[in-house]
Amino acid sequence: MQTVARIRMPENGTFLCRVAPALSLMPGDPCIVELDYGMDTGTVLELYGINENAGSDEKAPAFRVIRKQVPEDDHRLEENAGLAEKAKQAFMLSVSREKGHVKLLHNRFSYGRDRFFVRYAAHVPVDLRRFVGQLQRDFKTHVDLWQVGVRDEAALVGCLGPCGRAVCCCTWQHQFQPVNVRMAKTQEMSLNPVAINGSCGRLKCCLRFEYDQYRVAGADLPENGSVVTCAEFEHVEGLVIGRDVMRGRLTVRTRDGRFLTVARDAITVVRAAQAEDNGKEGGHEDSGGEWSEP
Repeated sequence: MQTVARIRMPENGTFLCRVAPALSLMPGDPCIVELDYGMDTGTVLELYGINENAGSDEKAPAFRVIRKQVPEDDHRLEENAGLAEKAKQAFMLSVSREKGHVKLLHNRFSYGRDRFFVRYAAHVPVDLRRFVGQLQRDFKTHVDLWQVGVRDEAALVGCLGPCGRAVCCCTWQHQFQPVNVRMAKTQEMSLNPVAINGSCGRLKCCLRFEYDQYRVAGADLPENGSVVTCAEFEHVEGLVIGRDVMRGRLTVRTRDGRFLTVARDAITVVRAAQAEDNGKEGGHEDSGGEWSEP
């Protein structure tokens, strides 16, 4: 049985690394890992075992955890941070004359200084690769340069969501799931951008979390605009104007102007309304917040 650790890197990406039997790790431990570009730091997210016996489809990852991070590593990390600040100043001086405003979001050296990571955002697509050569020569390293979208920007910088807590993408969520407007409509949310957009200005990632439960719970409820009769009120006829999906209740407006709250089992559908299907509901947003085809 081979122990495998899922390691979260400072850029929020994750790698799978094998763990030596003699090494004791726990989730949350900072550690030193060996990746394809050299040694780097990361944090253990989870540990699990795989079976490497003959005939098994499970393969041990090529990367490995070398050891836990020890206090002696702090001095090395401080040196890397100081060197990264110098590289940042040199990089920003080089790109200061770019037409599009460039905002540097994240920069750091790997533990072994084999790679310098740069993540930046810009209002328009810009190509900064021509500035990389001088940086690589001056600091004798390879520059990993990426322009990120608005969703990744929120994940790198960190912020508070409308719920008052730190946004999911910079705390526990490791991969963006596709979201669309239909998820908001299924959960009976207002389509006002203030209500369904997150701090990044794109659709909230949490629209995905309860979508399946709402879809199943609302499958048997008539849509708004349906004409129903209510058995509890002498079979009075009314129009469905609201749905409490998780409780299985409907708000019905009768012909005489009353508003009734009734359970699904207490109504009979006279004429069903068709669900609206407006907007870009068949498409999804990518990590940059742009719509893609279904």
